[in-house]
Parts: sequence; structure tokens; C-alpha cells
Amino acid sequence: MTRLHIRQKILLTMLVVFIPSLLFLSFLIISSTSEILSANVTREVRGLAAKSAQNLDDLVQNSGKTLLVIAKTPSVLGFIDAISRHNIQLSVRQLDKMEKDFLNFQKLDRTIQAIRFIDPQGRVLAKVREGAIIPRKGPFVPYLNVREISSKKDRQFFKDAIISKKGEISISNMERGWMGGKAKWCPAMVRFSTPFFLTNGQCAGILTINVWGETAGRTINRLISKDEGSAFLIERNKDNQDRNGIYIFYQDQSCEFGNQTGSKITVFKQYPKIITDAWMNTDEGVNIQPGSRDIIAHRFYSPFHREDKGWVVVVNAKRRFFMAPLTTIKHRILWSTGLILALMITAAFWFASSITRPIKEVIDGTHSIGKDLSCRIPVRSDDEVGALAQEINLMAADLEQHLDDKKKIAEKICQSEKLASIGEMAAGIAHELNTPLGNARAIAALARQDLENSKCDPAALDEDLADILEQTDKCSRIISGMLSFARQQNPEFTYQDINELLASSISLLRIRSKEKGVSILFEKKGKLPLVKIDGHQVQQVFVNILLNAVDALDQGGQVAIRSRDVIDKIAIQFIDTGSGIEPEQMDKIFVPFFTTKEVGKGTGLGLSVSYGIVKNHGGTIEVESIPNEGTVFTVFLPTGDNLDG
Repeated sequence: MTRLHIRQKILLTMLVVFIPSLLFLSFLIISSTSEILSANVTREVRGLAAKSAQNLDDLVQNSGKTLLVIAKTPSVLGFIDAISRHNIQLSVRQLDKMEKDFLNFQKLDRTIQAIRFIDPQGRVLAKVREGAIIPRKGPFVPYLNVREISSKKDRQFFKDAIISKKGEISISNMERGWMGGKAKWCPAMVRFSTPFFLTNGQCAGILTINVWGETAGRTINRLISKDEGSAFLIERNKDNQDRNGIYIFYQDQSCEFGNQTGSKITVFKQYPKIITDAWMNTDEGVNIQPGSRDIIAHRFYSPFHREDKGWVVVVNAKRRFFMAPLTTIKHRILWSTGLILALMITAAFWFASSITRPIKEVIDGTHSIGKDLSCRIPVRSDDEVGALAQEINLMAADLEQHLDDKKKIAEKICQSEKLASIGEMAAGIAHELNTPLGNARAIAALARQDLENSKCDPAALDEDLADILEQTDKCSRIISGMLSFARQQNPEFTYQDINELLASSISLLRIRSKEKGVSILFEKKGKLPLVKIDGHQVQQVFVNILLNAVDALDQGGQVAIRSRDVIDKIAIQFIDTGSGIEPEQMDKIFVPFFTTKEVGKGTGLGLSVSYGIVKNHGGTIEVESIPNEGTVFTVFLPTGDNLDG
């Protein structure tokens, strides 16, 4: 049977285009219903937020009026007049009357928690709290010869109120009060204050009432039931980040006043930034909660008459509750179209499977090639999909060949750079070998002379032979180290000790550094965890960096090597006191064939090869350099098994 081409399959599939049409019609009905329900809910929650903001305004206005009424009582005005006339006895009598009047006011208006009169120095002279007159037990007030109750000179509400003008009302932040005697927080309240002035214009003090905030709290909590959603009051206060975004009233009271209780809970931790930005910068609005799609309306109200400070009423309507009727509509639509869709799906199944099966084979084959270039996609037809699979197979074969060629070239470059490093160290190695060989030759010559003169002492001869063995062992270690470094080996990742690799790398460069008069210091900081690496490749990185550092230093220079364990990594620092790297050259140091050495003294591949080796080990190389001060190369190697090479 001849397979159909994709174009023919598409033409046949278009015969069933009315299936999407039917689905679109269903979607249109559902979405229209959803929009209508959403609009109604949005209008309702917006109205609830606006109504709550109006209730807050009514509370503030009524409290302000109450404050002004108390301020005009005869006892308060009489006290101010007595103070103005410096009549101490009359002032004290008026102060006592004022306390009784405060008590009567507090009993009549249960929204008032406390009433107090505070002099210009912050001393509370009269106070009534929760149906009781607070006795004066503090220090003496000199100009009245009575004791103060307490001092509020350091409280912010006092500082704000004392500088107010005559007739103005200063309103504090809404906050909880601390009941020292009971060691607990009392419910939230707001302080309303107004100043008094003597006849000479000087401030005589302020009158302050504490208004319970629970009235506002009850209003907020009654806005919406728990099944329908939640409503809460938050603070906008851009001048005080500790208060900005705190909950003032919330159904879960443990979230309230996080700045005072120590919980530090704010709306910024519980709602997305796009929503909190709207609460903190707009007067009103409606947002949709990501994820749950709940409808959230807010309304800003400021008793301080400021745009950057006030209270925000938030009403969060649960979508699943208000959109419940939509579920019924969906069920009816789905059941009415179910039979038709079943027939349509059966008819379209063959078309869909005949198109998707070969395409899925191409996709799966592409994924397999992405993991292993030797994999190939099976070609089962000569249509467009088959042609695509054949082209992908050809491309994979070419790419596999190119990667093999690239790998071979990279290995040759790496080995060439290694041999170049050996060439740079050759003179030092020759000198290193010459000393033990010379010693062995001299000992052998002396032993032979003794034999010729018949002065053979077995003990002396045994000692000479031991010295010769020691010198030849030294030569063997030097040559073994160089052969191990120069030998071309297949990559082999094993757990190794970085400090041991550093020590062997330093040993290879010991003569080179001595010839230049450069000192190499190795600072170890505790035992490092083993790292899964190719030791020969990583040693080549260390040798390349050390060679560059030694070449960059004059006599008396110093290279410091530090190894330490950081989070999930080992950091190896190579710090030299050379001339540093010019800023314009920093971006080029890892570019192949870039070198600042004289012609013939560098291939320009050392750092490029080192960068590739470290990257294949899942690590990084960082460079910091200050001209005329020195350079720091830091190699980071991961301590886990996440390797690229």
C-alpha cells in the first residue's frame, strides 16, 4: 500500500474541520459566560473594597470630632488658662477635673481605649485607660509640683503632634500597644492628637486619644466569608520599610503587625510583585491572582492625606466559589457534544496517527542522535518525512566525522603544548640531571681508583655503591616525572588529591624557577576532598599557568599557590607579583595563538588549552590582574561527578 504524502493527509484532515468549529462554539459560550460572571464578581468586590474604605473614613472622621469635643471641655480649657497665668494650684485642680472628664468620655465612647494630656516635654500629666485613671508615680514636674505618669517624648506620634498647628489633628500609625504589666500585646489602635497653645503662642501640650482599631477590623472581616474568599487591611508606608506592606487586620491574626511581633510577615512575601506594586502605587484597582485566578480588588485610603502613606483595603474573591455556575454550564455543553465528538474523533484517529507516527519516529530519532551521534533514524517511506529522516541521518554522519576530526586536532594541540612546555623546561631538567650524574661518576671513579691501587675496602665500596644508587634513583624520578607529564594518554577520570598534583607540578618547575630567581610558595588550607579528574590533563593546566607566571617575573619575584575548599568546588589560586596584564589584553588571553612573549618563546596555546581542559571538567578559570602589581589565576573544579568531558 502506497503511503500518503503529508499534503494529501492534510487535505483529508481538513474534511473534519467542523470539529474545531464545534469546539470553538463551545469555548465561545463558556468564555462569554465566564466573562459575565467575572465582571459581576469584579464589580461586587470592587464595591466591597470601596465601602470598607468609606467605613474607615467615617471612623477617622468621628474619632477626630470626638477629639475636638474633648479638647473644648471646660476642664481642659481651664487647665490651659491656669498654665498661661502660672497659677499652680489652679492648674493642679483643673488637672484633676480633666482626669474625671476623660474618664466620663471614655466610658461613654467604647471605641476610645485611652485619653491622655502630654506637656511639651513629653510628660504625661493626665491619663485614663480602659475605664481607670492612671495614677501619677513618675518624676516630679517642676512647674506643677506633681508627678508625671510616664514620658512619651521619644514616641513618634508625640513628635508629629507637638509640631502641629492650632486646630490640626495628627494621626499616628495603626499599631498594637504593649501592655508591660501583662507582658502581651493589646489590640490595634490609632492615636489622634491635637496641640494646645498658651496666650503667648507657646505650645502648652497635646491631647491624645487612643481609638480601638477593632471596629475597622470587624468591618473588614465581615466583608466576605471564608468560603467566598478573604478581606484584609494592609499599610502603605514608603517612608518606613519596616511597616510598608504589613497586615493590619487579617483573618489569620498571627500575620498581623509583623513589624511588632517579630514575624516579619508582609504582603510582599505572600503575593506576586505585580499585585503588590498595584497596592502600593494606585488608589484602586482589580488584579487576577496567578495560579488560582482569584479576583483581588483594592482601595487605598489615607487618613494622613498622603499618597505614599495610608491603608489599603484588599478583597480576595475565590474564583472557584464565584465561578461555580460555570461548571454546570460546562457539563451541559460537554454532554451535549460528547456523542458527536466521539464519532468525529474515531473518524480522525486514522488521519492523526498516520501523520504523527512517522513524525514521532523522526523526533525520537533526533533525540537519540542528540545523545549519541552514531544513532540513525529508520527510513520507512519515500515521502517528505522519509526524506527529512534521510537528510538528518546524513547530517549526523557529517557531524560525527567533524567531531572526531576536531577531537583529534584538540588532542594534537594539547600534546604539542605539553611538549612545548617540556622544551621550555629542558635546560633546567638537564641541569637537574647533570648534578646526580656527576656525583655518581665521581664516586665510581674514586672506587675504581681504589681497586686499581688494591685499596678495596668492602665497607667503603658498599657505601659508594649506595650513593651511586641514590643518585641514579634521583635521576630516575626526574625522568619518570617528565615522561609521565609528556606521555600522551587517553582521558581517565579518577578521584585524585589536588594538593599532590600541585606539588608534582611545582617539582617540574623547580629548576626553571631557580634559574630565574623566582620563589614558589605553596599554601595549603587543610585537607581537600578528592576530585574526580584526569590527573595528567589537570597537571598540564597547573604547569601552563606556573610557566606563564615564572616567565612573567623578574629575579626576586614570587608565585603563591593557595588551594581551598569552597561550596561544591575546590579553588586553586596562582598569585604572582609580575607586571600584570594590560586591560585591553584581558579578553584575548584565552584566544588560541595569542601570546605576549617574544617570537619563539611561546605558542599562544597554553591558556587556550588550559581553558578547554578546565571547562571539560565542569570548572572555570577566572583572571584578575592589576598592571604593575600582579595577576591572579583562579581555577575552580567541582567536587561532584557533573563533568562535561
